[in-house]
Amino acid sequence: MLQGPDPACYDQTWLDWNYAFLAGEEPNPTVARFAYMLQGGSDASNTDPFATEPAAGEEWVNSGPHVMLLLPGELDLSVYSTDHDSGGPYIVWAGTPYEHIMTPVAEATPSA
Repeated sequence: MLQGPDPACYDQTWLDWNYAFLAGEEPNPTVARFAYMLQGGSDASNTDPFATEPAAGEEWVNSGPHVMLLLPGELDLSVYSTDHDSGGPYIVWAGTPYEHIMTPVAEATPSA
């Protein structure tokens, strides 16, 4: 569940990913694709793709303007951080079928 309207620009691969996500099915991207959210976005969790609200004591994960990278296969957790407040690229929903890389394109407001 989203906190705000979170507008995004997707190609067909990202649309198919989103349809799978919304249906609770595993997406199967076969090519690398970019999408962007230049007004930023919000998620209830950076670790649980199906969280509808932040865990007790946690805040919404608010990301500033960013691009997202969807890659076929699993992401290498030794290469990318999962820290959404690091200011650099990070993995969202690591270790799930919905993991993808987010890269800030402007300074974000920390979520904590």
